[in-house]
Amino acid sequence: MKKISYGVALAVVFFLGLFIANWYSARNAVSESKSESVVLLEKVRKVMKLVTIEGEYNETYDERNIKKVTLYLPFPTVWGFSKKAMMQVKGKVLVGYDMQQIKITADSLNRIITLSNLPEPEILAIDADVAFKNISESYFNSFTPEDYTQLNKNAKNALREKAIEEALLNRAAEQGNQLVEVVRYMTNAVGWQLQIDSTRQKFPG
Repeated sequence: MKKISYGVALAVVFFLGLFIANWYSARNAVSESKSESVVLLEKVRKVMKLVTIEGEYNETYDERNIKKVTLYLPFPTVWGFSKKAMMQVKGKVLVGYDMQQIKITADSLNRIITLSNLPEPEILAIDADVAFKNISESYFNSFTPEDYTQLNKNAKNALREKAIEEALLNRAAEQGNQLVEVVRYMTNAVGWQLQIDSTRQKFPG
């Protein structure tokens, strides 16, 4: 009987020691995270775009959504469940011209260079970095992966609207007009004349 009790005691001590060792090891374990990415190059094309204005923005952007749910308690009652995201949006808006639209012809006999089909100023690119500062949601109205994708798109659209509101397109047009005058001066310097298509005298403002 003593031998059996002694063996049971050894077994208990062994398993207890094993449990403590595993617990200590798990508590002090160093976690490792691995990430894998696959980058696919879909298309390569030549571009010729001129950036004349660059706007930098640092905005706080809030978006709220309320979902109405009818609960029977025991009578039908409409409850509103909200979710809200507060984001810090830092980004750049690049405004300028797509120079591929311009047509250039040269009359070597009369030494005249003609520019035609001058483009309108446009927003060429928006580079936005979105940081989520606060996320609040409810059980019946929570954020999904699609919501976060849409929030990023909305943040970019907010920068676009801000750029239009601050008349960056008009300022880009002014820069375009100055560029035309520089080209005219350089053309005249080498004995040629610069002629702008009569339909558009300069980059439109």
